Amino acid sequence: MKILMIDDEIKILTLFKDFMETFGHKVEIAIDGDTGLKKFKNTNFDLIVMDYRMHGKNGLQVSREMMNMDKNVKILFVSADSSVEKKAIEMGAVGFLLKPFYIDVLIREIERVGKA
Repeated sequence: MKILMIDDEIKILTLFKDFMETFGHKVEIAIDGDTGLKKFKNTNFDLIVMDYRMHGKNGLQVSREMMNMDKNVKILFVSADSSVEKKAIEMGAVGFLLKPFYIDVLIREIERVGKA
C-alpha cells in the first residue's frame, strides 16, 4: 500500500515510516499540510494518515482540500484531540485513532482500510 503520512512531529513520522515499511508499505512523509498537499497532487496514494494539529493548515483543512481534488481519497485521522473525531468522520475520513496508540493498532487500521 502506498501511504502518505502528514504530521508535524518528525520523530513520530520517521518511526512510523520505518516500521510500516517493514510490513511492505511504501511510505512518504510530510511535516505540514502544505507539503502534504504538494505530494498528494503529484502522487497517487492508497491512504493518507493525517494529524489534526499542525503548523499552518490543520488536518481538517488539508483533508477538505484533498477531498475536493479526489472524492475517493482515503484519509485515516490520528490525533490527540478527540474533539475533531466526529468532524473528521462526517467529512469522510475512513477512521480515527486517538493518540497515543500502539503501532499495532495503526497497522490493523491500515489493513482494514486496505481491504475496504
